[in-house]
Amino acid sequence: MVDRDTMTILYADEHREKAGGTSFNQALEDLKAKEQKKSNLFQQAMAEEKQRRESLGKKFDQLQKKAAEEPDAPLPPRPFELD
Repeated sequence: MVDRDTMTILYADEHREKAGGTSFNQALEDLKAKEQKKSNLFQQAMAEEKQRRESLGKKFDQLQKKAAEEPDAPLPPRPFELD
């Protein structure tokens, strides 16, 4: 903006580009690609969680068998009993 009396510039605005900058079709394709990527990451996380649960289940079953085979095994020392 320019002051007419003194011909000084009061402030200047930079030219802004149109919002988006890309065509609608390109934006739609980008959105679909992002959605597909999120879906793939979610499926991968679900598979990892399922595998982790199965692994923990197997470990628990093995430890439970071991405890059943050796019922008189001494318990490990408790930290508050060491003093």
